[in-house]
Amino acid sequence: MKKNILIVEDELEIINFIKNRLDSDIYQIDIAINGKEAMNKIALNTYDLVTLDIMLPFIDGFEICKKIREKSKQTLIIMISALDTEEFKIKAYDFGADDYISKPFSAKELASKIKASLKRRNELSFEKQTHIYDYSLDHQGKQIYINHKEILLTPSEYLILSNLIQYSNRIFSRADLAQLIFDNDFGQIDDRGIDSHIYHIRKKIKCLEEVDKIKTIRGMGYKINEN
Repeated sequence: MKKNILIVEDELEIINFIKNRLDSDIYQIDIAINGKEAMNKIALNTYDLVTLDIMLPFIDGFEICKKIREKSKQTLIIMISALDTEEFKIKAYDFGADDYISKPFSAKELASKIKASLKRRNELSFEKQTHIYDYSLDHQGKQIYINHKEILLTPSEYLILSNLIQYSNRIFSRADLAQLIFDNDFGQIDDRGIDSHIYHIRKKIKCLEEVDKIKTIRGMGYKINEN
């Protein structure tokens, strides 16, 4: 899957300078030539990485950086600016930038930084995941994948399925699962409610894979199917 990159820059020459160094087979590139356009694109999209000038028409790069960081902690931000002073660099990092490059700069070096930054982010993300059988649990993002395909779950469904996966040797009774939901402030639920959650989780899993991943243990409860 291509990585989504936003270049925020008001000088066409620099846009082309950066863009020509990025492999279009690897990166999907968006362009914003002023602060308003950048804000609109950020509101509508989530980017893997943003290169961001500071001196822009309408809205400056610091405000844009702040907005990106409010929306996503995962987006990497590389500030690129002719304002090569310690004061501006510190301010950029305070607003959430991951790196700061001074103009003039090497496009080759920037492309290498982009590649290395995204690779490192993926490695850190992988470390924050649990991999069991063909499941992947992203603990930070509260997401579960089967063979890299995301199962779209409600918070309660995520709580149930993530516990079944992480404690795959354990049989969870309906009372156990109801207690989990109650302890995590998702309200009180009875046995029929748990059965309804399991039904919907199974249905969502089967949209991605035919195998029934949740096994019913008669008279006891549920556990994950390891096959």
